[in-house]
Amino acid sequence: MNRLFCASCERMSALGSDSVHLTVTSPPYWNAIDYDTHLDGGGEENYRHRQESDYEAYLEWLGRCFGEVLRVHRPGTFCAVVAGTCLLRSQHTPLAYHIVPLMEGLGWEFHQDIIWNKVTGGVKRAGSAIQHPFPGYYYPNIMTEFIFVFRKPAPGKIHEGRLPSAKEASRYPIDALFTREVANNIWHIAPVPPGQYEHPCPFPEEIPYRLVKLYSYKGDLVLDPFAGSGTTLKVARALGRRWAGYELKEGYIRLARERIQQPLRLRDQLICSYEKMPLDENGVARGEVISTRARKPSQKRSREVA
Repeated sequence: MNRLFCASCERMSALGSDSVHLTVTSPPYWNAIDYDTHLDGGGEENYRHRQESDYEAYLEWLGRCFGEVLRVHRPGTFCAVVAGTCLLRSQHTPLAYHIVPLMEGLGWEFHQDIIWNKVTGGVKRAGSAIQHPFPGYYYPNIMTEFIFVFRKPAPGKIHEGRLPSAKEASRYPIDALFTREVANNIWHIAPVPPGQYEHPCPFPEEIPYRLVKLYSYKGDLVLDPFAGSGTTLKVARALGRRWAGYELKEGYIRLARERIQQPLRLRDQLICSYEKMPLDENGVARGEVISTRARKPSQKRSREVA
């Protein structure tokens, strides 16, 4: 396959039924990002103030898209969806909590949830509580998104029927990063710095890098129905998987085609380290306030791309 289509994923006619082994994607933000303005060079300040659209219509559109994803998936295979809370003009829309019933209503099985802790990124909102430390002023920083993993119902597992050589070729390393970070359902991954790519919200390569290794085999077909800047497709190619993507914006199609051919840019990974914080008799931290923090593992940046 290895193709990128400038078309809507509501009807992926180029893909046969039961042909895809894994989907890794992040749906477009509902009304917090104006992708057209961003492509026109509107900049950060402008493209985050788009005209509001109907949320129910947005969910119906997602239903049509992921219903088509279900059609093209092989039975028993997985679909990973990255989603978080939409925040526009201080109003919360809990998209992540609507994704699960939407997917289950289409026929997907809920398989797993992973919390993406952005560590150094996110939406900063706690200033009000710091300036006014009284009840009612608390608005926490939004530091997380969800990675929901769904499965197309079928008996058996994706590894059944594979030759031992095929399984061995897709073995992933069990190292300190795996046992202390990947094995847990909270992943500490810094977001992509603003302006690094010509796309308003690319997700880090580390997310599809982990998911593709954990939920597919070499030679499998990996799909991103909302391809954007091509992160999932780039990772799939580097890891020896076939790939297919759909994207409506021609500007992002051009960007994705360039990025797919580039080598991976995996950063030093983060692992979490906890320390105890002593409290006084009033429940106030004594001495320096030490919060939960993430640190880099001792090994150097991984050079492995397959």
